[in-house]
Amino acid sequence: MKKYITLLLISFLAVTLAFGQCIPDPQYTQPGIYPDSATGFPPAIATYEYNFVITAIIPADTIVFPFPRMNIDSIGVAEITGMPEGFQAIPSRPSGFWLGGTSGCMLITGTPTEAQVGVYPLAITVVGYMGGLGLPIPYTIDYYSITVLPAASYGIDEAGVNGNIRMKAFPNPSSDIFNLEFYAQSAGNFECLIYDSRGRLLKSETISTDAGNQSYSIDGSDLEPGIYFCRLRHTEKNLSSVIRLIRH
Repeated sequence: MKKYITLLLISFLAVTLAFGQCIPDPQYTQPGIYPDSATGFPPAIATYEYNFVITAIIPADTIVFPFPRMNIDSIGVAEITGMPEGFQAIPSRPSGFWLGGTSGCMLITGTPTEAQVGVYPLAITVVGYMGGLGLPIPYTIDYYSITVLPAASYGIDEAGVNGNIRMKAFPNPSSDIFNLEFYAQSAGNFECLIYDSRGRLLKSETISTDAGNQSYSIDGSDLEPGIYFCRLRHTEKNLSSVIRLIRH
């Protein structure tokens, strides 16, 4: 079941209690919304709490055809559709809007159930106010989705079958090197993305392969002990898989 969320109607109490729970990621400095469409959201795991932060860097001005360049008064999220039931989107400002030339963030949080395993395409309606005109300019971001994966597929040393690439990691747990084995249907490039348990992207590496069985090593020696997720995806085809890594 998917939930329709009107962020502007979040109660003042709920937003006040949640205020300050997210901080814009300092690695992003150029105007835009992060992560970008290529990186996307990390997966959610059934029965595990999901916390992921979207960072927005608001430009000071912009051009909206056919008007000349205008200052941006504010930009914010009006609504999100498609999230799993029970998930919330909590902005760093109670209004859900951020002034031009500033940065902000939004925490996506919730604990999915096994019954919610699946893919949830999102539609995020963003509204901008510009040039002191007070006229809303809406647009929709529709390239994000949240994938809920079953908890049972995340046992130690199990193959990553959450997707259409069969993948295995060993040793797992490991104190330094994780070895990945996976099958590539054809030659091409894969991205290996490492996320922590809060959904923050820590590493991004590109793997060039031929067709057939592949092996690749991930250096985890710089990671703190804990649980991480490795997402492997083809850069051109709709092929991906996720597996849990345990650093001890």
